[in-house]
Amino acid sequence: MYGTVNALCARLMQRFKSDELMTLIIWTKEDVLAVLDDSGITDEAAEEILRRIEWQDDQHDTGVGLDALQSLAQSLRDEAEQAREATVPAAALETAIRVAWDFMRLEDAQNGEGAFARRFPAETAALCRISALLREQNGGGSKI
Repeated sequence: MYGTVNALCARLMQRFKSDELMTLIIWTKEDVLAVLDDSGITDEAAEEILRRIEWQDDQHDTGVGLDALQSLAQSLRDEAEQAREATVPAAALETAIRVAWDFMRLEDAQNGEGAFARRFPAETAALCRISALLREQNGGGSKI
């Protein structure tokens, strides 16, 4: 469960009898920051890790410890890396995209129509998105 003290208490009272025995292990933002002290995570990242602990499939089998927190922190870093933006000259980007499309056509010629898209679905989607944005920026005049 994730939430404020009041919300968690209310949910516990709804789900369990008041005299039912249980063990409750609590993680706070400060706990996450302390355990991951060497990784230099931010307060915001620690809060997001707390949110994600609730959805750990194996939390009851393996617990939530250093390994789980490090894995969640790495997932946040990976997501931030994927979402980062870069600024490059349009001509350089068009050249890189043209080379990528040439590789895609070669892959398809050697391994059958659609081979590249099946083998590299995320890359194909990225190429399509970037090409569409370049065409839009060029008023539809780009050959990419």
